[in-house]
Amino acid sequence: MPLILPKQGYFEFEEKRSKFIGQCSPIDNEESAKTFLNEIKKAHPKASHNVFAFAVGTLTRMSDDGEPHGTAGMPVLNVFDKTGIINYICVVTRYYGGTMLGAGGLVRAYTKAAKGAMENAEPEELIIIKHFEIVCEYSHFDTLKYKLDKSNIEILDVEYSVNCKVSVKVKEFQLDDFNNVMDYSYTLKEI
Repeated sequence: MPLILPKQGYFEFEEKRSKFIGQCSPIDNEESAKTFLNEIKKAHPKASHNVFAFAVGTLTRMSDDGEPHGTAGMPVLNVFDKTGIINYICVVTRYYGGTMLGAGGLVRAYTKAAKGAMENAEPEELIIIKHFEIVCEYSHFDTLKYKLDKSNIEILDVEYSVNCKVSVKVKEFQLDDFNNVMDYSYTLKEI
């Protein structure tokens, strides 16, 4: 299952007198990525570089922001791609400290900053939830309730009229169990 960032993450460290600040955030679209990047740039106007990588849906963008090609944006992007996180932006700000780090040193530093920010954002699984309405006769309600409870499927509401209407919340990983609960005694529709 894909992972998401439930909150922003921040990580800061120093490498050979250069200061690296990694910041990441969940995003909904390209516009929110640009807004976050601009906020970081505004907060760090004297920074040497503001490297970024983001992905939302199928769109992926990154920038080395003046660092040698492939030593900054790609390492940041790789941190998130390897973990399966979706809909994020990560900006790593660098204040140059006077000592060259070399290509390998830059890759390691940008990777460390991105990974630290990502970990502090505490990624979690994206859980897709579906809602269903089940209609059954009163005589089948107790059996249905027992099967739903046994499968850990949450009952949201029960409406008693001519028949019983049971509204349930099913997490994507529970769909197989849910389908096994359903039989000819019940009418089912997704809501």
